[in-house]
Amino acid sequence: MISESGRARIYKFDNVKLLVMVLVVVGSFAEEFTDKSDMFRSWFVFVSSFTAPMYIFLSGLFHKQYKKDSKPNIQKAGYYLILGILLKIIIFLMRRWNGEDVGLDMFGGATMEWYLFVVFMYNVTMYLLRRVDYRIVLIGTVLIGTLAGFLPLRDEFYLMRYCVFLPFFAAGYYLTPHTVRRFSHKTQVKLAGVAFLIVYFVLCFRMREAIYPLRMLFTGRNPYNIIPIEGCTFYHRLLCYGISAVLIISVLACVPNRKVPLLTRMGRNTLGVYFWHYPVVLLLWHVGAYDLLLPLGDPLWKITVLTIAVIVGLLLSMRVFSIPLKKLEALLAKLPLVPSLILYGVILAAAVVVNLVTV
Repeated sequence: MISESGRARIYKFDNVKLLVMVLVVVGSFAEEFTDKSDMFRSWFVFVSSFTAPMYIFLSGLFHKQYKKDSKPNIQKAGYYLILGILLKIIIFLMRRWNGEDVGLDMFGGATMEWYLFVVFMYNVTMYLLRRVDYRIVLIGTVLIGTLAGFLPLRDEFYLMRYCVFLPFFAAGYYLTPHTVRRFSHKTQVKLAGVAFLIVYFVLCFRMREAIYPLRMLFTGRNPYNIIPIEGCTFYHRLLCYGISAVLIISVLACVPNRKVPLLTRMGRNTLGVYFWHYPVVLLLWHVGAYDLLLPLGDPLWKITVLTIAVIVGLLLSMRVFSIPLKKLEALLAKLPLVPSLILYGVILAAAVVVNLVTV
């Protein structure tokens, strides 16, 4: 099959994106029960170890590299900005519907819209750094990610997550899909990847109390001084970077580069899964679905939660849920530069007003 760029489509990445996004949904469900189940604590730390950095790595991998004389892709950056604002408003309304006393902070927060805002910022960042040597950028992003933990930041403007996950976006940005495919296709990489995934998965369950505190580093939103690890500092961040990087390579190595009927095509719609899945989680809370599961007893209620999470991830991967997002993207892509700048300026101004009124 030939992709829109005229090159043979690499099915591995569609498969990987679907797998990772289903695991993101599993992680969102598991997080709701970490106070009720050790198993879900293990699931959550395992999934959070690599899903966010991997999806950000893939976002960078498929971002068109800027040349020194390139024009900024305002429409693409603005698309993520608008999606982030829309998702934030949807989540706010649903949380208020659920009876939570929350404000609408348009420029920060801990819920799922953070990814859309940081990808918007990464688009701008890589354009500004287009004349800088890639080696300097890669080293610099790792330094920024490790040093950010010393700053008193959390969810303000998503800056902590922006800094922490920037190395993964930059690494993907400077690589090519074919380079990644060739490396992950090597037999020794596959064998090592399978071994590491099995060992780390077992450790997340067998050494839960030792590994679980790392979750606050893997989520990328916490400074070192509030993480429940004695003497937590930059080398703990580097440890988590290493774990995430090896897990990313391992997953890429293990996922087949072949078209899987139905599933591979669903891997093209993962942004729709990301956008809609957390509102579904909140909706299930609102209708009391989770209260119906606990009486099922152990382990049936846990198996049911995981099954529902996988089903939700797969259902939201259907094309129909991505159509509104793709229509918006196509509409924005048609806008000339000046109208685009005016539109985004108006949207940002409106967000500032809303923030002043509601926070």
